[in-house]
Amino acid sequence: MQTTIYFTDRAVRFVSLADFRAERDETVVACSELSRAKILKIFESCNRVVVPCESPERAIAAFAEEFRYTEAAGGVVCNERGEVLMIYRRGRWDLPKGHIEPNESPQECAVRETAEETGVSGAKIVAHLCNTLHAYDVYGVWELKRTYWYAMRAANDKLTPQSEEDIVSAEWCDAQTLHRNLGSTYPTIVCVAQEFEKIKDKIW
Repeated sequence: MQTTIYFTDRAVRFVSLADFRAERDETVVACSELSRAKILKIFESCNRVVVPCESPERAIAAFAEEFRYTEAAGGVVCNERGEVLMIYRRGRWDLPKGHIEPNESPQECAVRETAEETGVSGAKIVAHLCNTLHAYDVYGVWELKRTYWYAMRAANDKLTPQSEEDIVSAEWCDAQTLHRNLGSTYPTIVCVAQEFEKIKDKIW
């Protein structure tokens, strides 16, 4: 069993002792020595950390206490031509997503954020893809965000990027364009795209 927390382009992988095997480019950190400060210091010279532990769930829970926890939802939205909806924001390609509001389910959030960020309304959730964990600094406060990702269908082709959220473009991407855009995105988005690839032929 293993779970990864991403720090933009860097990553901390929590893995059970039974499954532990360090990759060549990983720095090993013992559970007993784990802290946010230590990880950030390692990231100055290395992009990948692995934490072998008896219980990855307990280790992640303890590590998460050093962050402000938040939740979001988004997804891979396809139209009737099988094209995938992507947005371009802050120099990278991304998928529509956003923070879950009070009394809102992750599924409701994913549909709402798709509409707000791209103008595509009425998206229908087809399947849950995966959840990702992403840590980031918000004006000196470190947040740990769990994002729930879904596969969705949408018939509405009209796109209106949400400029207030720094989205400069929203595009329907064919397979070739999607592959190209994944070369200029975040590791979390690559993970989501990989999960979508596994099931897309079964649901479309």
